[in-house]
Amino acid sequence: MDEKLLNKTEIQSQLIDFLCNQFMVEVEDIELDESLVDTGIIDSMGLIEIASYIEKEYDFKVTNEMMNRSNFGSVYKIVDFIVAESQK
Repeated sequence: MDEKLLNKTEIQSQLIDFLCNQFMVEVEDIELDESLVDTGIIDSMGLIEIASYIEKEYDFKVTNEMMNRSNFGSVYKIVDFIVAESQK
């Protein structure tokens, strides 16, 4: 088994920590299946900050085309995106 295989729970936990620290929100305020933009937690600049975090933390490039609702539409979608891209 590859040790680099990412644990979804761990990724989600780290992402939530990042969101709380970066955007000064409480864990309870983050709806895991809701859009971070629609719920007012982040704006378009926030998306760029999350993309930068992902690039640094998981060592792959996030292109503008990747920054869409299907990849960045919620915490769950971001976690799935990270897992999928990391396995390429």
